[in-house]
Amino acid sequence: RFIDHFSFSSFKTLKIKDIANINIVTHTWESSDRFFKLADKYYGDPTYWWIISYFNNKPLETDLNLGDTVEIPVPLERILIALDY
Repeated sequence: RFIDHFSFSSFKTLKIKDIANINIVTHTWESSDRFFKLADKYYGDPTYWWIISYFNNKPLETDLNLGDTVEIPVPLERILIALDY
């Protein structure tokens, strides 16, 4: 097994037109939350945790505080297209 590391600089910068067909679900950050858990809940696949991290400009879960609002772009297919991934 190995871990993939992503550099946010390698992703396309999203513009308004890129996310025009994307919905945003808001989630209030709780003590038990993790990006991979949110990805599993909203995308059905925990490996897409990095999308939530990238979209919120929070590389680490420790960058979030209890009560912070996390924006989750849905559906997954559209955000992947917007990111050219």
